[in-house]
Amino acid sequence: MSGNHYSWSNPRVLLTFSLIFLCGALVGAIAITFTQSQTFVASSPQELSREMTLSRLTTELDLTPDQQERLRVVLDDYFQYYHALQDQLDEVKASGREKITELLTDQQKLKFEKMLKEALAERR
Repeated sequence: MSGNHYSWSNPRVLLTFSLIFLCGALVGAIAITFTQSQTFVASSPQELSREMTLSRLTTELDLTPDQQERLRVVLDDYFQYYHALQDQLDEVKASGREKITELLTDQQKLKFEKMLKEALAERR
């Protein structure tokens, strides 16, 4: 293996993805719990989630003002990174759909589009 090639069997890669997943799950769980008890007025969903997380952690952990400011920086970085990854994932999905569509007949394309719409409806 070359020095810059990372494999799914590499423990560092698995650990990194596991940590990202766990951080996302934690933020999601905190955000869901918090939205059930309070509402915020925010300029964007990203800001709302960040502020809810900051508020919840501040309250639950009794953070000092210094810790709150440092946490705000961490959350800002995390949300930027998370959304950049989400954008990349969206691009990968679109590319995959495009490549699949290229090899289908017109009739198969119609069925494939229907399948995608049904899958999207099920997720909502």
